[in-house]
Amino acid sequence: MRLHQPQTFFMTGATGFLGQFILRDLLARGQRIVAMLRGPTAEASARLSRQTRDMGSPIDAFLESGQLQIVSGAFPDQLPECTWGRTDAIINCAASLQLFTNSSGDPFKTNVAGVKAMLDWADAHGVTRMHAVSTAYTCGWNSGTILERFHQPEPKFQTDYEKSKWMAEMLMAEWSRQAGRTLTVYRPSFLIGDSETGYTCQFAGFYQFARLVSVLKRQYADPKNGSKTYIPLRIPGRPEDRQNIVPVDFASKMIAEIILRPQFHGRIYHLTNPHGPTNDMMKRIYEEYFGLYGGYFADPDEVIGKCSHAESLLWDQYNLLTPRVVHTPQFDMTHTQEAMQASQTEFPELTPERIFMLFDFAAARDWGRRTGSKKESAAPAACGGSPEP
Repeated sequence: MRLHQPQTFFMTGATGFLGQFILRDLLARGQRIVAMLRGPTAEASARLSRQTRDMGSPIDAFLESGQLQIVSGAFPDQLPECTWGRTDAIINCAASLQLFTNSSGDPFKTNVAGVKAMLDWADAHGVTRMHAVSTAYTCGWNSGTILERFHQPEPKFQTDYEKSKWMAEMLMAEWSRQAGRTLTVYRPSFLIGDSETGYTCQFAGFYQFARLVSVLKRQYADPKNGSKTYIPLRIPGRPEDRQNIVPVDFASKMIAEIILRPQFHGRIYHLTNPHGPTNDMMKRIYEEYFGLYGGYFADPDEVIGKCSHAESLLWDQYNLLTPRVVHTPQFDMTHTQEAMQASQTEFPELTPERIFMLFDFAAARDWGRRTGSKKESAAPAACGGSPEP
């Protein structure tokens, strides 16, 4: 198959944070996309058009030309009939980012039952190639170097989300063992905004913590001290540990490049940060950006549940961060680096200036509260990749 030869992909999760970028990158390379969105179809198309305009890559021309087609459907029991002709491969980006099981049954309903339905759909329509977005944290509590392979036996998990994605990987792995089938799995870590523009529609984790720092700054600022505020804050964690945050445009570019290079199919790819910023670097960035000083690192057991009033504004409200403070696995990127070399892709370094740009974008949108959504942070179905705690 010639590189970048036009193909037809059936895609789920195109309105998600990562899905929007994958859609953009594949359309720009001339690929035909049939995107499954929750109906009605006209409303779904309008919603996707608004989202892609916000990110600076409108898709209206692709809709008009037919290169992008919207069909109505939803996991797990409302998949569409294949009325558009040949489907070369499936790109499954749809996911519930619900961390713990809710009354509707998510994340297991979407992430496990939905994947099972997708595999049945593939069999029914003779589709033998699957590209699936998972998460780097299907490794659970495993430590050391996490290899780009399926995790057996079943790890211990911090959240239902992680377990649901692991279960989905097991279903897909079993499906792929049949002759003639090819499965390619993409495991991003915590996604942040576009490394060039700062754009994001997902304001959890990385952004939520920055917003809480800004709240702390406002509450304790003293005009007598000028622009700097000093508060003795214990920071649970080790200064040398690294935060595995990844710009969404890097993840989408690598997924698109791998999808269009058949020689790289049939593997697992860790779309992670090879040299993430250390906790100490992020501390200094917060200090410079917000003018809030006085923090120092401490053993998490000495902080969590034993916070001062100021500390509680961060750690009590952001308690889901703490597992990531004490669990920082190293992700093998052998497969990913091979694909990076072949596509001449470099990881966008997260310099202080680039992180300031990401903060500027989010702050201009009041850390997600000016996005027009009903909730402060983006809804789980609207953003892909790994949900940041």
